[in-house]
Amino acid sequence: MRHIFLFLLSLAAGNLLLGEVAQSVIRLERQPWGPMLWPSNVPDDCPVERSDELAGVVFTGRSADYTYADTWYPSWASDGNLYSPYTDGVSGVWAKSRSSRRKASVTGHAKIEGSDPLDLKITPLGVYPGSAEPYLGRYPSGSLVHDGIWYYGTYFLDQEPPGYNLGTLGSFVGFRISHDYGKSWIDCPHSGDGGVFGESGKDGGVVKIGAPHFVDFGKNMEHSPDGKAYLVGHGAMPDDPEPRPANLSWISGDQVYLIRVDPSPETVNDKDSYEFFCGFDDRRQPIWCDDFERIQPIFEWNNHCGCVTITYNAALQKYIMCITDGWPTIKFMDTYFLEADRIEGPWKMVAYLESFGEQGYFVNIPTKFIGNDGRTCWLSYSGNFATFEDLKVNPPGGRYGWILQEIQLLSKQQLADYPAEENAKQLGEATARWERENPLTSTHNLALRANVVSSSTHPDYDHNAVIDGVVGGYPHSPENEWASDKQTAGATIRLSWSESVAASKIWLFDRPSHNEHILAGELTLSDGTVIEVSELPNSEYAGREIAFGTKKLDWIEFEVQRVGRATNIGLAEIAVFE
Repeated sequence: MRHIFLFLLSLAAGNLLLGEVAQSVIRLERQPWGPMLWPSNVPDDCPVERSDELAGVVFTGRSADYTYADTWYPSWASDGNLYSPYTDGVSGVWAKSRSSRRKASVTGHAKIEGSDPLDLKITPLGVYPGSAEPYLGRYPSGSLVHDGIWYYGTYFLDQEPPGYNLGTLGSFVGFRISHDYGKSWIDCPHSGDGGVFGESGKDGGVVKIGAPHFVDFGKNMEHSPDGKAYLVGHGAMPDDPEPRPANLSWISGDQVYLIRVDPSPETVNDKDSYEFFCGFDDRRQPIWCDDFERIQPIFEWNNHCGCVTITYNAALQKYIMCITDGWPTIKFMDTYFLEADRIEGPWKMVAYLESFGEQGYFVNIPTKFIGNDGRTCWLSYSGNFATFEDLKVNPPGGRYGWILQEIQLLSKQQLADYPAEENAKQLGEATARWERENPLTSTHNLALRANVVSSSTHPDYDHNAVIDGVVGGYPHSPENEWASDKQTAGATIRLSWSESVAASKIWLFDRPSHNEHILAGELTLSDGTVIEVSELPNSEYAGREIAFGTKKLDWIEFEVQRVGRATNIGLAEIAVFE
């Protein structure tokens, strides 16, 4: 059911006259599934009370997915754009030097333009290598663009113990710095174990500031309470009785810690420039000190404190903390939200979402996408990096990549009044209506009755998948796309009909993998028309429409002319309309 689509938008390039050709971007939406109140099942050992002001999370059903990479932590810069790190799928995390065999890590950085979460332009700005020694991997963490300067942090991870994905959380290395929005970088002055704060995850050691993230205070940090940059990270205490290193990993831990600094190129990599949250005094006022040994957690819950982010919601005058509980395995992950009036707490539970994703992680709420009421916002995360036979995509719209889901934060009264039954009824009616109106599976799609021939097809794929009425692909539904067999530019696919058809427009959908991107192509029609096709959108639910007036056709053929990164170029779907 999640593969049912609705045509939402076609941006036409002016009025069409017979014989003219116009190209535009079309967007499809999955079958409606929201609004949906996610059940909040708070475990009995939760150490904090429930919030009276924010008491539930509703997913509206509006979502967008971008790229084939994770680790997105957008920072809202003074130029109005977002800037974010990324890694894995696009950048290739673990590259080994053939000469030295020393482990190296490559992390990426990108600019994100636009104000509509459903229509963003993401431009990769490059990748940057760094040594992972003495660990296995080095990943992005805290990222901040302030006064035009980009501070990009990384931390270490080890692949231990067996059965866990990066089960050892290592030290936070420090920041590389860019004065030109990521065009060039000044390397981090720290290397090897220890990093800025002198911590180590080696030999059974534990860290407190292993994977810190900057608190999101809005555009150019406009809502910082004191002009300082705050970072929040998860860790553990040295005397924790739990077995090491599994429960202190990239996605699991015991405590949440808070630190702050006046952001500048001179201070961010200097331990002596930082202040650390060191608990409360007798009057319940926060204590900040410069002695790292005195640091205290702002929140702790044994084995429930994984990757953590904090956003200041200016409209609600609340801090919202997002935490992923990834203990004890990487298979299913829980996400929960806390709220507080002060950044140091006390924190209260908003909602605990069991099996969110079902494997959702790197959760944060970008301030740029918070509505004026403060209650409508967009949740940023990645999901489903590892596949299991019984692992599902939940909520719909998730996948491995950068995901944005629109959510609404409910008050306690709104939660009590939530019309669950009425929503379910409306959803059922909308689903039935939209299934009838789905253009890809309708009789108007002439491609459904075409014969398909391709220049090559990868052994694990089927070229007939381009006319199955489903836009989907790797990693979750490779059966719904065509992949060539080691072809890039020059790969072709042809649709033909036993009897001529009258057609006026064609839709082309790229494979959703960011590593397989068509930058240009050529569409040939049986009447001799040749159309140069522009870059295909590299999003699972966006495609390119080529409209040309009504023509009698016996066949159409698409040839890939230019690609980005590609190994087995192909298409997710072709639709032809009368």
